[in-house]
Amino acid sequence: MITLGTIANVDLKTGAVVRDLASEADVQLVLGGRGLNVLRLLRERVDRADPLSLDNPLLVSLGLLTGTEAPSSPRVHVSARSPLTGVLGGSSVGGSLGHALRSQGLTSLVFSARAARPMYLLVEAGHPRLRDAADLWGLDTAETVKRLVARHDEDSDPVRTRLGILAIGPAGENQAGLACIVTGGGHAAGRTGMGAVMGAKRLKAIVVIPSRPPGRDARAGGSRADTRAREDARARQAHAAAKQYTALIKAAPGFDLAREFGTTDSVLWSDANGILPTRNFTAATFAGAAATDGTSVERYVVRTHGCPGCAIRCKAEVRVPAGPYAGLRAQRPDFEPLVAWGAKVGLDDVEAVLYLHDLCDRLGLDSISAGAAAAFALDLYARGIITTTDTDGRELRWGDAGALAALLEDMAAGHGFGGLLGGGVRRAARALGRGAERFAYEVKGMELPAYDPRGAFGAALSSAVASRGGDFTSVYARQEFTLTPDDAARLYGDALAGDPISPRGKAALVRAALLASAAADSLGMCKIAVLMLLNDYGLEATAALAEAVAGLPLQPVDVLLAGARVATLERLFDIRCGIHAEDDLLPSAFAEPLADGPRAGSSIDVTEMRDELYRRMGWTPAGVPTASTLEQLGLTEFTGE
Repeated sequence: MITLGTIANVDLKTGAVVRDLASEADVQLVLGGRGLNVLRLLRERVDRADPLSLDNPLLVSLGLLTGTEAPSSPRVHVSARSPLTGVLGGSSVGGSLGHALRSQGLTSLVFSARAARPMYLLVEAGHPRLRDAADLWGLDTAETVKRLVARHDEDSDPVRTRLGILAIGPAGENQAGLACIVTGGGHAAGRTGMGAVMGAKRLKAIVVIPSRPPGRDARAGGSRADTRAREDARARQAHAAAKQYTALIKAAPGFDLAREFGTTDSVLWSDANGILPTRNFTAATFAGAAATDGTSVERYVVRTHGCPGCAIRCKAEVRVPAGPYAGLRAQRPDFEPLVAWGAKVGLDDVEAVLYLHDLCDRLGLDSISAGAAAAFALDLYARGIITTTDTDGRELRWGDAGALAALLEDMAAGHGFGGLLGGGVRRAARALGRGAERFAYEVKGMELPAYDPRGAFGAALSSAVASRGGDFTSVYARQEFTLTPDDAARLYGDALAGDPISPRGKAALVRAALLASAAADSLGMCKIAVLMLLNDYGLEATAALAEAVAGLPLQPVDVLLAGARVATLERLFDIRCGIHAEDDLLPSAFAEPLADGPRAGSSIDVTEMRDELYRRMGWTPAGVPTASTLEQLGLTEFTGE
C-alpha cells in the first residue's frame, strides 16, 4: 500500500520549510496531482492574487501513482494562477522528477512569497533547502541543467541523470507570459506561463536527489509478522497488476509506432485528414508536411530514452551532422512543436524546425504557444496589418527561420516586438489594434493547439471548454478519430460521435475525455499510455491498476468521479477569475469554412455542443456548477462559489 507523503511548504523569502501531511480525505476526494493543486488554490483564494505577485503560490504535486511501481506513471503537476490567461494555470510534466520526489517521501512542494535573490531548491535526504543561484541566473536551461548535474551528480549525462530537475531559462527570469519550465530530458511543464511564476519568485530551479525507496510500513495493527504478511501480499498484488498493465500497453495496436516515433508521425496523418493548421490557420494542408513529419526527423535520432518505469520510451535525442545547424544536439520535438515550427509558420526545413524547438527549450519558452505567436506575427505581416515599423525593422516572411529565431530571442528577453509577442497573442493583438484580434487564434488567452478545429469538432469543443484555455491535452478527446460507428453508438449514444465533422455525440465524448484526462493527471499517469494506446476512457484497466498499487478501493466509477470533481473544481476557480459562458467559444474566424483538404467546406460553431456539455456536467446554462451537482460530488464546501 502506498503511503501519503509530506507537503513541503517553502517560504522563499525566509527560507523556512513547514511540513504538513497530505490529507487522506483530500486524496480520497481528488486522488492527487492536478486535483490536489486546484483544491488548494480554491481554498486559499488564489483567484484574488496577481499572477506575478508574491501572493500567487507555485504548486508542484505528485499524482497518486507517480513514482510507484505503476507503469507510465511519472507525471508531476505544476499549478498556479496563470500570468498568460489570468485563469487556472497548470501543466503536467514527465521525466524523473516524480520518482525522485516519491523516493524522498514528498507529495507536494508549495512555494510562497519571493526570494530576495535568485535561489534554487535542493531536496536531499528528505530535507528541502534553498541554495544560492546567482551563478545560474541568466543561463539558458541546458547550461543550467548541465551545471546542476555536475554539482550534484558527478558530471553524469544531463539527459540520463538520476536527478529530478525543473529549471527556467531567460524567458522565465524575464517573466514572459509564454515562459515554461523544463527538465534535462525533453520534458516541459509548458503552456500557461508557469515559468514566469517561477521567475517572479526568483526560483531558478528545483533539484531532487533521489533516495532509496522507503521500507515497508510496519505501523498497521496486528503483530509484526501479520503486518509483514499483509505487506508482502499487497506487494505481490501490485507487482502482478503492474506487469499485466505493461503487457496491455505492449499489446496495444499503436505501441510499436509510439515507441519508435512518439507522437511525431501524426503530422502527415493530420495533413492527410485536412486538419493541419498551416500558415496561421489560412490552410489545413501543407506541402511540407512530409518534410516535417516524425518519419523525416527519424534520420537525426541518435538514441531513444523515456521516463522511469515506462515501456514506451517515446523520447529521443537528435543530432544534426552538417549544414547550417551542424553540431546541434537536442531533444526530438513531439507532434505539437513539429506543427508549431513547421506548418503553422510555413517552414518545411526539418533541421530548422529542430533548431527552433531546441531554442525554445533553451530559452524556456513554451514551444507550442511561441510557434503560434510567431505564426500570428507572420500572418499580420503578410496581410500588411503590420510593417517593419512595428517589427523593429525586421521583415517577417513565411518559413524564414532566421527571422523566427530572432523573434524567439526577443520573446525571451522581453525586447521590442518579440517581447510583445512573448506575452501571448491576445495581449499582442489588443496592443496592436488595426484588426489584429481577428487573426489571434486563442481561447481564454491561450493559443490554440495543432488541429484545425473546423475539421475536428471534438478537439474544437475541448479547446473551447478546457479550464486552462485553448488546449488539447488536458481534455484529450482523441477518441473522435478512432471510434467505429458501433462503438460510438454504444459509448456515446450516437454513431456519429466518431465522425470528426459531426456535432452529434461530441458533448458526451468530450465529457468522457474531460473526466478521464483529469483523473489521469490526478493519478500521475501518462495519457499516451492510458488514452492513446489503451483507449481506456472508461478507466477500467487503469482503475484496477490504481487499486492494486495504491491499496485503496478504487473502481472505475470512483476514479471517474474523482475526475468529475477535479473538472468541477477547475471550473469554479475559473469562474472566480471572471470566466463566463462566452469565454467557452472559439474565435469567430472558424465560422468561415475550410478552403482546402478533404474537409473543405467545414466550419465550426461550438455553442450548441458547449451547452449540451454544460448539461451533462450538471452546470447551469451559464456554465456554473449547480448546488445539486456540488452536493452529489461531495463538494458542498464550495456551494455558493
